[in-house]
Amino acid sequence: MLVITNNAIMATKQFKKMDERRTDAAEIHQHNIGVIMPFIKFGVGAIKLIAHTLIYIVKHIPKPGRDKQPEANSGGRIIKVK
Repeated sequence: MLVITNNAIMATKQFKKMDERRTDAAEIHQHNIGVIMPFIKFGVGAIKLIAHTLIYIVKHIPKPGRDKQPEANSGGRIIKVK
């Protein structure tokens, strides 16, 4: 037995109303840009933070040979301070 309720009729009317309203491609694109923009800003900020951190780390790595003591010349005098 087939029973048609008011809900089924209302659902088809809603689909027809949605189908009648056509959205422009530019409007859809503008909406998508508005939704995605906070995520883009967050991503760019995160990449900048990572880049600055890596640059800081690389600049502050100790250079090899920087901590070596200079060797005394064979002809010079060595003075020891206690």
